[in-house]
Amino acid sequence: MENRLVISVDSITRASQYTEDDETAEKTRSFTPGRIPKALIVHADPKNDNITAALRDRMAEILVSQGWEVEVRSLYEDSFNPVATADEVSYNKPSLDNIDPQVAEYQALIKQADALVLVYPLWWKQPPAMLKGWQDRVFSYGFAYEFVNNSPDSVISLLAGKKLLIINVAASSKDTYEDQGYLHYLDLADASLYGASGIELTGRHIIYSSTVMGMDDKKDCLDELSALVPLIKPSY
Repeated sequence: MENRLVISVDSITRASQYTEDDETAEKTRSFTPGRIPKALIVHADPKNDNITAALRDRMAEILVSQGWEVEVRSLYEDSFNPVATADEVSYNKPSLDNIDPQVAEYQALIKQADALVLVYPLWWKQPPAMLKGWQDRVFSYGFAYEFVNNSPDSVISLLAGKKLLIINVAASSKDTYEDQGYLHYLDLADASLYGASGIELTGRHIIYSSTVMGMDDKKDCLDELSALVPLIKPSY
């Protein structure tokens, strides 16, 4: 059988692309050292055979083809626990021994990455609860931000210099999002979290009216992703 390139949901790096016949191919769980631009793509959708998954895979392919090292993680594939503990939402910096290994792994990837790409659907104009829980647990005090003299009004951003691109899939039309103010609502929520951490939100790309799109329209959506790469290009 002819080998076909398979995109791993767990990881994509220039050194770890593999074919479906290679069952022993190693899947890296972290980035390699060096000044190759690095992107972490986080996918939050329980379905793996829809336009959201296709956007995830296509964005990874584009970045790899342009020389990026890319780690792709699916929160549902990882069985990520989105329920934060009292310690995780406190304003006390946890010791390394008390951090959930799954949370620590995501934090390590974010720390190493130049860019973060979030790919998820909008349900009732909001992110899935899985993504919200991931944000609550991973972007914790002591990792993403700290306070000056214990004052919430004086924030030290600990992840400054990184860039963020959000790719959403929505059932509603663009007019609905614009006319009813949902875009402003989404941007405010993300500005609060990522602004505090110092990550720059460089763009939000929404695929509207996704439930009534034809195959040609979906293909066009995938082709449009190339234009988004300059938004997250590192400055070095």
